[in-house]
Amino acid sequence: MRRLLLAGLFAAVTGASGAYAQATLRVIDTAPNDVLNVREFPTSDARIVGVIPPDGRGIVPTGERNGNWVFVRYRRVEGWVSRRFVYPGAPPVRRGGTLDPDVSE
Repeated sequence: MRRLLLAGLFAAVTGASGAYAQATLRVIDTAPNDVLNVREFPTSDARIVGVIPPDGRGIVPTGERNGNWVFVRYRRVEGWVSRRFVYPGAPPVRRGGTLDPDVSE
């Protein structure tokens, strides 16, 4: 059940709707001494045009997908990455602000 929910969340973020544009992805399941390859085309044989570090965050999906590949932008690189190695990043934690005056400590 949990896998199904996670798959649905991922599909919503990387889907074709315009709402996902503000969402970002992060790298998962990549060894600390490895990188995620960004490829020119959506195949594992395609030329590597860049890399994303194993702790990479802020990866922007463009909405274009091809099978298990998603087209992304990361810093100055854009290309295809395997969906197996990216996951929706957590939204930023919002801190600070005004408390309701009726709230007591």
